[in-house]
Amino acid sequence: MSEVSTGMVVLAFIIGIIVMLLLITIHEVGHLIVAKMSKAYVYEFSIGFGPRIFVFKGKETWVSIRAFPLGGYCSIASDKADAPKDREDVVVPDERKLDYIARWKKMFFILAGPAMNLFVALLLFTSIFAAIGEKRNDMSYFGSIYDQNKVAALAIKNEEEKAGINLNYVGQDYVIWGWTMKSNDDVLFDNICSENSEQDKCDDKINDLLNNKAVDYKKTVYNFINNLPLAKDKENVKISFAYKKVDKYSGVALQEYQEAKITEFMTLDGSVGIAAPSRIYKTTGQAYGAGWGETFKASFSILEAIGGIFTGKFSNLVGPVGVAKQTATLLQSPEQFFLYVATISANLFILNLIFIPPLDGYRLLENFIEMIIRKELPTKYKIIVNSAGAILFLLLFVIITIKDFIM
Repeated sequence: MSEVSTGMVVLAFIIGIIVMLLLITIHEVGHLIVAKMSKAYVYEFSIGFGPRIFVFKGKETWVSIRAFPLGGYCSIASDKADAPKDREDVVVPDERKLDYIARWKKMFFILAGPAMNLFVALLLFTSIFAAIGEKRNDMSYFGSIYDQNKVAALAIKNEEEKAGINLNYVGQDYVIWGWTMKSNDDVLFDNICSENSEQDKCDDKINDLLNNKAVDYKKTVYNFINNLPLAKDKENVKISFAYKKVDKYSGVALQEYQEAKITEFMTLDGSVGIAAPSRIYKTTGQAYGAGWGETFKASFSILEAIGGIFTGKFSNLVGPVGVAKQTATLLQSPEQFFLYVATISANLFILNLIFIPPLDGYRLLENFIEMIIRKELPTKYKIIVNSAGAILFLLLFVIITIKDFIM
């Protein structure tokens, strides 16, 4: 068993590195395409860094594979950079150097890389949602997935059987509508809220009563969790809850209020057997629309993770090692694996647009400023800023990699 587990970890690490390399290569292909369209002279398109392992020598552009598969680059002729090794003798006309290409073309060149990552994320999210008709484990949706052997599902089954409905399975169309917990016969809280809770007052309804519609799973669960510390005796708690049956596409209730009683006592360390639901789409069009929404949601999640740096929260930031470790948990589900790849691609889209050197976003800002002032910024300034940015990114990369290994 341990050998299999070790093998899976190694396989996941390799696949994780390949995923990162593939997404970065696609990013660089975007730069390459626009550079060629702009008639810029591309010395080399490199996959990876370090010593060359393989090189295909085209008429103009060499395509190389290098030893360290942690990135890639597109080497374009410029007066400000030396030609790659073995290309020093190439004579490049000024009009084909990056320095002399129109600035508006440079902007398209810079944006082409992030645009490719955006395209990949959109393609994967929309295709998968349309193909399977759902997004699994969606915290921001209504409904739940029930463990059929735990108290929540059993309580619903018992109540429905009393009404003459023989249930073999409690599905996502059953939605928890409110909780009442008793500790030592005192009501702990009702409808997943408490007057003693600063975050969730009782007038912050768990359900949209006006439209008789369920609210998302996230609110239900977090209201419940936030109130657990109010229990005086965590070893002796009685829970009852109310539920409704809803349309699983819209969350609108289909039947009158019912209350399913859980008469046995339980500990708060236990589980009532409710997990995040699947978002289910009625039409392919809805799935495609959700794919766009998920792409931009995943894109901007990286900003929240980066913001955590300033508060000492590095847990949401991962490097290639972290990607490999997370890949290990997703290999058994092709759907979840490709959704994860889409999320990484969406992250790369936004990450590269941040105005920090040496990212594309800073190059875009620099090019825009030069276009406004109609002259180049001082070379000394560019060297200092880009060198400082590169050092900071290398330091951050090392810190994140160490964190990925030890956590």
